[in-house]
Amino acid sequence: MRSVDLQHRTPRGGSLLVVISVIGLLIEPVSAVTVPGGGSTKSDCLVVFEAPGANEPAPPKTPRHVDCIDGDPSCDADGNRNGRCIFDLQVCVNSTAIEGCSPVEVDEVVVAHAIDDGDRRFDPDFQALQQRLDLLGFPDNDAPDLCTISSALTVVLKGPSGSGKMKKNKKRVKLTALGFTGAGFLPDRDRIKFTCRPEGDSIYEPRDLYEGTFDRIRQQVFAQSCATSGCHDSESSQGNLVLLPNAAYSQTVGVSPSNAAAAVDGLLRVTPADPDLSFLYRKIVNDLEPGYGDRMPQTGSSLSSDLTELIRLWIIGDGTLGPAPETGWVVGTDD
Repeated sequence: MRSVDLQHRTPRGGSLLVVISVIGLLIEPVSAVTVPGGGSTKSDCLVVFEAPGANEPAPPKTPRHVDCIDGDPSCDADGNRNGRCIFDLQVCVNSTAIEGCSPVEVDEVVVAHAIDDGDRRFDPDFQALQQRLDLLGFPDNDAPDLCTISSALTVVLKGPSGSGKMKKNKKRVKLTALGFTGAGFLPDRDRIKFTCRPEGDSIYEPRDLYEGTFDRIRQQVFAQSCATSGCHDSESSQGNLVLLPNAAYSQTVGVSPSNAAAAVDGLLRVTPADPDLSFLYRKIVNDLEPGYGDRMPQTGSSLSSDLTELIRLWIIGDGTLGPAPETGWVVGTDD
């Protein structure tokens, strides 16, 4: 922390021009609701959110959050009924829109849960937002009303249940800024909540939610039960296996397992057309020989019979797509 006599601070016009010239391409016109975020009134101008569709609480109160129905184009950026809401968000520093707060400079902005270091609440969306903020240039950023480019936050509905119904889900963005206002060197701790709700009767078919059979497995099985902290995320990568969306296919199909006993027995992680020779499937159904290790998922409940059958059918494939296809719908996997 620096000791600065704010009454004697002088504008740094040259520095401001440099900042604007370097990152001017990052600034987009903002047509959104300014959300202060709930920090102290003395420091709330250090950083604010610009959130299209912010609507909670309802006017005449000042909106502080975004509550959206899947597919509503006023708040869901993709405008599709697809089991997820994509929210656009910008973060702006040194805001002149907050009454009673005079920004001077921002030295740091930190987004919570943005580092993939084993944090169980790590979110790639938060990581991307942090990267956009870092491009604004800290410390000593005194440019007024300087905003990141728009960052996408995806909130996936919970479910489906056995009846095909989806449930609402939410994501909270929390950040802390440090800097100077007219009241001195202060922190600004802000948060905003994004809620996604199912549209209509809440009943979604697989083709509403996923692009194909493997995409369904990737999202409904791997993302929820496997690619989690301590298991098959990029930080833990148990068994040298990462099941994050962008890696799951290349890490499984036709790949020899790191488990020596399974490899000696001729198993691959996924052997196209043959579930019995697919180590991943054998782990899921708990059909394990000595030395094969524990079932998957290792903790919590076993996969439902429906999801287990989904994986078996995908491995076998069909006459059109072949075994274990990366794209397309295998017959019998879209119901």
